[in-house]
Amino acid sequence: MKQIVFVVSLCCCQFVFAQMASTGFFFASKQCRDSVALQLQQQVERTVQLPLNNDTYDNWMGAYWAMELMLYKPTGYTSIIPKQISELPNFGPGFQRSFFEMLYTLYPGEFSEEVKLIWQKLRSDKVKAMALEYLAASNVLVDVHADDAFIKSVYFPAYNYVRNKSSQSLPAKSLFLDTSFLKGQTVLCSFQSTDRNKPGYLMIRTADGRWLADESGKEIRFPQLARAVNNLPFYLTNGNTPQGLYRINGFDTSDNNWIGPTTNLQMCLPFEKAKLPFFVNDTTYQTVYEKLLGTTLNQYKSLWESFTAGKLGRTEIIAHGTTIDPEFYKSKSYYPNTPSLGCLCSPELWNENGERIYSSQAEWIAVLMQLKQPPHYLIVAEVNDL
Repeated sequence: MKQIVFVVSLCCCQFVFAQMASTGFFFASKQCRDSVALQLQQQVERTVQLPLNNDTYDNWMGAYWAMELMLYKPTGYTSIIPKQISELPNFGPGFQRSFFEMLYTLYPGEFSEEVKLIWQKLRSDKVKAMALEYLAASNVLVDVHADDAFIKSVYFPAYNYVRNKSSQSLPAKSLFLDTSFLKGQTVLCSFQSTDRNKPGYLMIRTADGRWLADESGKEIRFPQLARAVNNLPFYLTNGNTPQGLYRINGFDTSDNNWIGPTTNLQMCLPFEKAKLPFFVNDTTYQTVYEKLLGTTLNQYKSLWESFTAGKLGRTEIIAHGTTIDPEFYKSKSYYPNTPSLGCLCSPELWNENGERIYSSQAEWIAVLMQLKQPPHYLIVAEVNDL
């Protein structure tokens, strides 16, 4: 999850958390959640009274992040958006990306005409792709001409792939038991819907080629959401979790309050630099990835999304818990799950005192730690029999 740009005074929360470290996580308590939410809203409301210029650049980026996190639309901001869009080409690609994340999240389809006028003037191919995805989500498909520089970018094939994705066939869960797929290995399988508003679940394929089951023989499923709060496509930074393979790098505990103290699973994408990189001393990356997927699963283009996303520079996708207040998303179909910034997020519930009362994350992490043969890979897949 990206660092918080918006400056929020959490001194009182941090002080009390020090008193409660042994019994709970104060950041997840009602007192701290209410305080943080109020401060974020107040700072957003103050920011939208400011002009957009080089002096207020950081204020606005922080406001966009807070608005996205809380799905919060500040009073009077809608009337300002057209002017900000017209001024957007004057700012750097980092600012433009932050703006389009917010716009895609909160104002889908409302400013297509304004975006059409400026998308070619944006500062990077990634941001141009975000603008085109915003338009496409509004059923506005721009005819990118052959002489347009964007058509030669590394993002254009991924943008085209998303346009044709709905016509692709989906695998069934049983295919992930196929012996050509990581034979003899324990594998984590995160099965998802094509509609990322619907939570999926994690299953564990044991080394002997079966699904991990309980004492009654029932397959065990651990709830898991693979949706980014912005719902952007997989190939864009902070977008939905890409389908495909991830290399597992072990366990860790995050220092990010929004992720919380529950043990997380560290992973890396193809091409991502890590302590245990996906590809080791081998430049035939495509051949290696094909062998890992195996004959049966290779026919599904969707399972190459992590390969594409890694090649385009996505990083830091892990599987973690959450302390984000689910009440931000109470009107959404994925509630009480909380979306992330592209990670796999397992639901956790905390009581008013900040004590964890339920954790899908802790449950499956505990199971992993007891396995005689730990997994080296996790795969994310949209399936036809979720």
